[in-house]
Amino acid sequence: MIGIASIIVTFSIGRGAEEAITSSILGMGEDTIYIMPAEFMKRGAIRSGIAQRVRLTTKEMKTIKKNSPEIKEISPMQMSIQQLEYKGKIAQETVIGCYPNMININDNVVEKGHFFNDYHLQNRSNVIVLGNKVAKKLFNSEDPVGKVILLNRQPCVVLGVLEHKPHHWGPRDPNDHAYLPFTVSKKICRAPDETEDEATMVGMKPYAGVNSEILLRKIKNILRFSYGTKPGEEDKFTIFDQESIEEVARDAAGVIKLFGLIAAAISLLVGSIGVMNIMLVSVKERTKEIGLRMAIGATQGSIRRQFLIEAVTLCLFGGLIGVGLGLLAQIGIGKMANLPVVIETMPMVISLIVTVLIGVLFGYYPAHQASKLNPVDALLQR
Repeated sequence: MIGIASIIVTFSIGRGAEEAITSSILGMGEDTIYIMPAEFMKRGAIRSGIAQRVRLTTKEMKTIKKNSPEIKEISPMQMSIQQLEYKGKIAQETVIGCYPNMININDNVVEKGHFFNDYHLQNRSNVIVLGNKVAKKLFNSEDPVGKVILLNRQPCVVLGVLEHKPHHWGPRDPNDHAYLPFTVSKKICRAPDETEDEATMVGMKPYAGVNSEILLRKIKNILRFSYGTKPGEEDKFTIFDQESIEEVARDAAGVIKLFGLIAAAISLLVGSIGVMNIMLVSVKERTKEIGLRMAIGATQGSIRRQFLIEAVTLCLFGGLIGVGLGLLAQIGIGKMANLPVVIETMPMVISLIVTVLIGVLFGYYPAHQASKLNPVDALLQR
């Protein structure tokens, strides 16, 4: 029961994690590519002076666009955690300064109002577009469009609200993001050590059908030349696309499955030894019954079959109960961990086949021992 339930739960968590991660990746926009400085993950090293800060600016972005006609849309992204306030309600959320085409790069859809445009970008207009969850936190059921909120204590007019995007995994829920023009972000949210044209990331979307591997190689060469990186030196930037992230995510889900299956295999082994011991005890307790059956004509083969059938039946019923427990645990874990519940029939079928094999393999020795008993000794044994 425990071993089979473990197998089903393990496959469920692995597949649920894959579905959740894939859903979150698709929330970033289909076929999107992102570039960030290599030191993005080394902020502590930068602050302590161990690592030198590398700046990613709109200059590099324009160079990439100029030399890569395969790119359909490209935008700088200035990301920071900022305080949003409306009538005493406060939300600390990720604010992204970008170009108007960012809505096409990450495949957002406006539910209410509209996204900002080039006019707002050029005139540094204090406007903002809210993610679905941010809007609910600040406005509840009130229509946010046209209302004025405070961003870092600066007034901004809400132009629109984005449609909700599915999100199951990771801390960066796209529905908690807010978007404003890149120029406005530099005006309101710029850090003291940040330049006017510096970007946290650069997002881009190629035309359909473009070979992403070739394009990524080209972008890498452009950036290495732009930064003056010498042969043999590490890149001063990081490029990632959906395919590479999804591959890493699937590998991670595979590791979850592997460790889960190892734990399940140990449970099955312990359970199998338990089945064998129970059957050996059963043979010992039913010695007179076996002797009586053999005395009235039962063959060794029929005695062996009897105990094998009992062992297989015991394992099969345990397996069926384990399947039921596994399904209940799968639903419960899915709800608690906010993972999609993925029910697969193949692990159940494999689990039941494994239980039958366990009954045969670990039931054979007790059955064989029972068939070898001497009828007279068996009848005389107390």
